[in-house]
Amino acid sequence: MSRQDQGSTPKERLSPAEWQLMRICWKLGRCNVREVLREDLKTHIRDYRTILTFMTRMTNKGWLEVEKEGNTNYYRPAVDEGQALEEEIRQFLERVVGPEPENRELLKRILDAY
Repeated sequence: MSRQDQGSTPKERLSPAEWQLMRICWKLGRCNVREVLREDLKTHIRDYRTILTFMTRMTNKGWLEVEKEGNTNYYRPAVDEGQALEEEIRQFLERVVGPEPENRELLKRILDAY
């Protein structure tokens, strides 16, 4: 699988748990399941097989690339973090806020307070 175009993210969206693991992958760069598990265990209780399942799904969705080295699979992000976050936020805003001026004003107040 090759890296996503710099301007695009995969069409299949990530679940909340996959987003958590994707943030770890962006932080680590090239990593294996055990390294992701070690980071994930700082905030969640998941086992090796669960992480492996998520990472396999994320690879199938086009978010990660995998490279086998001996008996170990190494994963790396196939999508730029900034572009992925921008696209996810844009989709959320279109879905939830919409074009209504009052909703945009509410969003602006929330962001200003954040």
